[in-house]
Amino acid sequence: MKNIIKSFLIVLITGIISIVGISNVDALPNSISGVDHSELISFEGGINLYYKKYNSGVAFCTTFMVQGVGSSCTLSSSQWNTPIAAGIGAIVEKYNSAPSKQNYYNAELAINKFLYDYEKNPVNNVRTVSGVDAFYTAAVTAYNDAKKNFDITLNTDKLTFKLDGDKYISNKVNVSGSEKFTITVSGVEGISYEQDGNEFYVTVPSKSVKDGETVNVDAKVSGVKTLKIAKKYECGSGNQNVTINDVEKSDQSNDVIIKGNITKEKKITKLKISKQDISTKKELPGATLTLLDEKGNEIDKWVSGTEPHYVENLKPGKYTLTEVQAPDGYKLNEETVEFVLEANNEVTEVVMYNIKEEYYKVKISKQDISTKKELPGATLIIKNSKGEEIDRWVSGTEPHYLELKKGEYTLTEIQAPNGYDLSYEVVKFSVGDNGEVETSVVMYNSKTPDTAGRNVVVVITIMAITGALATFAGYKLKHQK
Repeated sequence: MKNIIKSFLIVLITGIISIVGISNVDALPNSISGVDHSELISFEGGINLYYKKYNSGVAFCTTFMVQGVGSSCTLSSSQWNTPIAAGIGAIVEKYNSAPSKQNYYNAELAINKFLYDYEKNPVNNVRTVSGVDAFYTAAVTAYNDAKKNFDITLNTDKLTFKLDGDKYISNKVNVSGSEKFTITVSGVEGISYEQDGNEFYVTVPSKSVKDGETVNVDAKVSGVKTLKIAKKYECGSGNQNVTINDVEKSDQSNDVIIKGNITKEKKITKLKISKQDISTKKELPGATLTLLDEKGNEIDKWVSGTEPHYVENLKPGKYTLTEVQAPDGYKLNEETVEFVLEANNEVTEVVMYNIKEEYYKVKISKQDISTKKELPGATLIIKNSKGEEIDRWVSGTEPHYLELKKGEYTLTEIQAPNGYDLSYEVVKFSVGDNGEVETSVVMYNSKTPDTAGRNVVVVITIMAITGALATFAGYKLKHQK
C-alpha cells in the first residue's frame, strides 16, 4: 500500500511540474524547442517583429538581421562576456516583472540596440518607441555594475588575541566593499567566529593551544557579487539566435585573508619555601626539611639557609612540607604544612616557623646524708633521655646550677668524695613546661666507717673467744682423767 501511495505522489508531483513549469532557475536548459513566431507585432509605427513563444516562455532575437527562427535552439558554447550577459539579463528581468506584448516589443528593441552599442552587432532600422529607453537604461546600469571590480577592505591587517576566561578572542574586524561575504577560519581545533553585520571576531578555546606553543590563525573573507545573466541559444544556420526569459545567477567572488597568531605562555609552578624564626620573621638556617607530593613521594630535601629555598617546574597539585630536624636552639616544628600549587606562572610562597627552645635553671645538690650539708669532691654526670651526657662536674661547697630544656634526665655519681662511700643511686628527674623540677634533685653520700677502731674490737673479740675455748678444753680434759 505504501509503495502505491508513493508512486501516486511521484506521478502527481511530476504532472504538476509539467503543467506549471519551472522558471527563474539557476541552471538554464541546454536546449529549447517549439518556438512559435507566427504572430507579427508592431507599436507606435515601429518596425514589425514576430512575437516568439515557446512552451510557457518567450524568446528574444539576438541576431536582428537574420530572418527566421528554428523550432529547436541549443545553448551556445560561445557566450557573451559577463557584463554583456548581465545587461541583457537586466532587460529580461524587467520584462519578467511585467510581461506583455508591448513590453516584449520594447525588450526586443532594447536588446538589439544594447548589443549594437556595446558589441557592435549589426542592427537594421531600430527606432526608439516609448518604453524602450527604460529597458535600455536597465541594461546599461547592469553592464556598468558588472564591470566594476569590488575590493574587500578590512579595517585592520592583523588578528590580535587576548585571553578572556577559557578562550582567546580577537580584535573586531570590519568588512567593507562587499554587500555580502562569508568567513572561513582555520589554524587550530575548535576555532570559530562571531559575526554582527559587517563586523566579526575570531575565538579560539584556550585548551586548543598547548603551554609554550604558538599557533597561526587565518580568517578568509570571501566577498560575493551575484549577477543575473542571460544566455544565448543558437537556432541553426540561417536562423536568428535567441535568448529566453529565464536568467541564470552568476557569482563573482573576491577573497582577502587576515592572519594572526596566539602564543600561550608555558605555565610553571615556582615554589618559595621560607624557614623563619617565629619572633623575628628572619630566615632560620639549619633546619632539615622535606617536600612530599600528594602520593607521599619525596620531591626535595634540604637544609635551610639564610635565603629562602626555591623549587621550580613542579606539577600542579597538593604538597606537604615537614621538618625532620630543627635548627640548634629551636624546638622541632611537628606541624605538617599542606598547600596546593596552581599552574599560573605565579610564585607560591610557603612559610614554616620555629620557636626557640626554652632553658630552665636547675639546682643540683650533693649532700652528706647525716648533716644535709653540701658535700664537695663528688664527680657527677647529667644525661638526657637519649643517654647523651649533658654535664659533668665535681661538687663543691655550694649547689651546682645548670640550664636544661624540657625533658627527662638522670643524675649519677662516678666518684665519691674522700671518706664517703660511692652512691650507686640513679636519681631521675624531669623539667616541666614551666621549668618546674618535678623531682627534688639531691644526691646523698654516707661516710665510710672508721676501720682502726673496728679492728681492735675484732682482736678483743677473738681473744675472748679463744680464752673461752681454752678454759672449756682444760675442764673437759680434767674430768676425763
